[in-house]
Amino acid sequence: MPAALRYAERLPHPSLAPWIASYWEFSAREGAPPIHHVPPDGCTSLLIPIGGPFAGTLFYTGPWLEPLGVPVIPGARFVGVRLRPGATSALLQVSAASLFNASRPALAHGGLRGAQLHAALSPRAMASTTLDDTAQAFDEFWRSESSHLVPPDPMVSSAVDAMVASDGEEAIAEIARQVGCSARTLLRRFRAATALTPKQFARIRRLLAAAWHVIDGEERWGRIAALAGYADQPHLHHDVRALIGLRPEELGERIAQTEHDQVNRTLRGER
Repeated sequence: MPAALRYAERLPHPSLAPWIASYWEFSAREGAPPIHHVPPDGCTSLLIPIGGPFAGTLFYTGPWLEPLGVPVIPGARFVGVRLRPGATSALLQVSAASLFNASRPALAHGGLRGAQLHAALSPRAMASTTLDDTAQAFDEFWRSESSHLVPPDPMVSSAVDAMVASDGEEAIAEIARQVGCSARTLLRRFRAATALTPKQFARIRRLLAAAWHVIDGEERWGRIAALAGYADQPHLHHDVRALIGLRPEELGERIAQTEHDQVNRTLRGER
């Protein structure tokens, strides 16, 4: 019997890696829970529902630092674009801070740029029947844009990569040293670009590392906490509840209900 939930990703064209981490698709089948609890990832995403009352509407969403529950029904399908942390302003011409813990229609929130992106991406999403088709269509649009896109802050990009590589365990002071600045400068530039502090982003990456251990088959939450760098199991339990809105055993059940297809564990937008 197919899994009740399916989550898939595809990488963008390599030339788009500075701005785009992945294209993604989420779908629900028979037996899906009525609310999908979305794990945080520290990113802004573009989201297009393929069916339902908002079909074809382009939304901007996140980053999120509180639980996000999305009502779903069997047959529901959503596609989207996960932006690299720090790329929101360059691609959307709005600040990441304006989308913190929020989902907003591009037409209402994004001005002329939002209207342009809605007109370009919505028809491509609605005309595609598979994620591979969607990724190809989105690549075509974004590559036509890439020649005039401003690169993200290189210091922030390097810090993001370092924190992802360490699953949020590297000390922030050490990250700052690696990218060539003070911890205070890193805090200022990171928050301006991503709407998160480095500490908040590291917290998200640590939680995702724990979730990946569950996906990989580890069932002992004490062991998962240790592997993901938590001081103890209660700290992990607190973050699962605070950031996802589930108890750890509920998160484990949702993961067991989900088929994962080519999900990229980094945010580099490339293999």
